[in-house]
Amino acid sequence: MTPPIDKIVQHEIDSINDHMPATRFSLRELARSDDPHYMTRNGEKSILKKEEISELVSQVPPRFHDEIRLPIVILRRMDYGTGIYTIAGGKPELFLVHHLLGYVDLEWTNFQKWKPIEKLMRPQVQAIRQKLPSTSCVGFVTSVENE
Repeated sequence: MTPPIDKIVQHEIDSINDHMPATRFSLRELARSDDPHYMTRNGEKSILKKEEISELVSQVPPRFHDEIRLPIVILRRMDYGTGIYTIAGGKPELFLVHHLLGYVDLEWTNFQKWKPIEKLMRPQVQAIRQKLPSTSCVGFVTSVENE
């Protein structure tokens, strides 16, 4: 693409991602909050359901509550091809997603032994979005820096 078209495409992608969080919060912070929410990039308040947060608190050992940041950001990776997604964040968030999908047979106590599987397919994303409708969101990127 030519530079002017690149700028147009980047602007459109930025606009599509206005619903994404400006800041994410730890599971611990949100579990303690009376009004769990985050602000989107365009300044709107997005409410997180307390029931989802409580379910995550019950599934994730307390020592990981500071490492799990919500909402879980799922990125549609156009550079990876059709229907490929990744999780923005660290290994604990990726482990949580795979654990919720039933793809991890390790317990959290063996977390360090787990070999991360970065890519997710559309059906997996749909399953996660059904389980975590308010505590996950999907964004779109053309590529991810530093990979």
